[in-house]
Amino acid sequence: MVKRGFTVVLVAGLLAALSASGTGVAADRPASVEARDLRAFCERLAETAQALRARIGEIQATQERIRAKIASGELRPRQEARAKHALRSLEALQQELEEKLARVVALYEEKCI
Repeated sequence: MVKRGFTVVLVAGLLAALSASGTGVAADRPASVEARDLRAFCERLAETAQALRARIGEIQATQERIRAKIASGELRPRQEARAKHALRSLEALQQELEEKLARVVALYEEKCI
């Protein structure tokens, strides 16, 4: 029992020492590291925005194909119902991605420009 208590106290002391030294190291970060981190963050935001735009474009192309198939009149009633349901789902997904894109662009403009 005493060994376990001693071990717990020892581990807690080591963790506290490591935490204190880590905080000290983080406080002494040079400005160049912070600038590099910001640049990397901005690059990731730009890549994310580009990926979202590409995905939205893919969704829009799929929607157009579905709309064309519905308009052609070739679908049976059940197929048409499924196509309309898929179209509604894609529209909801597109709306969600557009909102996410707006947030990413706003964050990019706030932090990177």
